[in-house]
Amino acid sequence: MTAFKETIEVPRPVDEAFAYVADFTTAAEWDPGIKSSRRLDSGPVRVGSEFDIVAVFRDKETPFRYVVRELEADERIVIHGEGEKATSDDTITFESVPEGTRITYEAELKLKGLLRLAEPFLARTFAESGRKALAGLEEKLRAGAHNP
Repeated sequence: MTAFKETIEVPRPVDEAFAYVADFTTAAEWDPGIKSSRRLDSGPVRVGSEFDIVAVFRDKETPFRYVVRELEADERIVIHGEGEKATSDDTITFESVPEGTRITYEAELKLKGLLRLAEPFLARTFAESGRKALAGLEEKLRAGAHNP
C-alpha cells in the first residue's frame, strides 16, 4: 500500500468547496493525473454514486470505477476506486476555518497481484501525483471553480 495525505486551505465557504469536490466529475478539471471523469448516475451525489475515471500514471491510461462509500454533507466523503491493476481509497475532509475551508485529502493506493512488489518504488511518484492534484484543486477553488 502507498499512502498520501496533504492539507490545503482555500478562500471558499465549506459548502461550496464540498459540493465541487464531491462531484467527482470535476476531478478531471483539477487533477492533472485524471484524463476524464464521468458520472454514471444522476441527482445529488450520495452514498452509492458512481464515476468512471481514466487516470494517467507513467504515461499509461488506467480506467477506474469510483463509488462513494461514505458521505457527510460539508464534512467528509469517502470514495473507493477499483481498477484492473489497483484500488484507491480516498478520504476527503472539509473544515470551516476563518479564511474559508481546510481540505485534507488522504489516499491509499494498493496495487494488485505481482504489481504489489513495485509499491515501495512508486511511493515517491504517487506522492508527487497527489501533491500536483491538490495544487490543482487549490488553484481551481481559489479561482472560483463553478458551483455544481
